[in-house]
Amino acid sequence: MLKDKLLQLAFTSNQADVYLALLELGETKVGPIIHKTNFHRNIVYRALDDLIARKLVSRITKRGVFYYGILNPEPLLNKIKIEEQLTKEVMDEIKSQKKPSPAEVMIFSGIKGLEEIYEMFIEQGEDIYLIGANFSFHSAMSQALPILQRIKDKRIKHYAVAQPQARAQKKEILQSVENLRFLPDNFPPSPLVLWISGHFVSHVLWEQTPVAFLIRNKKIADNYRQYFQLLWKTSKSK
Repeated sequence: MLKDKLLQLAFTSNQADVYLALLELGETKVGPIIHKTNFHRNIVYRALDDLIARKLVSRITKRGVFYYGILNPEPLLNKIKIEEQLTKEVMDEIKSQKKPSPAEVMIFSGIKGLEEIYEMFIEQGEDIYLIGANFSFHSAMSQALPILQRIKDKRIKHYAVAQPQARAQKKEILQSVENLRFLPDNFPPSPLVLWISGHFVSHVLWEQTPVAFLIRNKKIADNYRQYFQLLWKTSKSK
């Protein structure tokens, strides 16, 4: 419904009703608008003045009588662009003044939560490393292959040292990770998988409802990458 969308664009309910009435009537005097909306004339005039101030409605005089009409709604888009720019400037200022913490920890649950983590990895554009991968996530999430394709499209390298049991996963999932090795065959199955990318380290626990603890800290992530390199050297190729 158009009115609902106008309300989301910072119209008041009265402004939206008057605007929609004028949109339907076309250029007109105030009387038909009052009749159309059933509003008191003061409410209609106040709404029209607000819409004129926003450059969404015109007011012209013909033989001493005011006529109102809808203008090009381009100012709505300009306002959104200004708000987006202002939001970006505020975010940049907050980030510049925010005191760094030793580590930021976030908790995600369910497949959707894990997809959010992968989206964060893709957004930052750094290589992704998996330790103890079982690819349960890749086989469970509905958007696995599209997300993995986006990783390739952004030229993000995907490395995994997988549990030996992961060899039973679907062929297309195993092939989606171009740099894949396996832990020794005597490595016991584990529900815990580590994901590392950029400044992020995620401990993913595969229970009935998967839970992930995401840590944001460059030093910790660098240490985990070193741990990955040690495992990589001692692991078996496909």
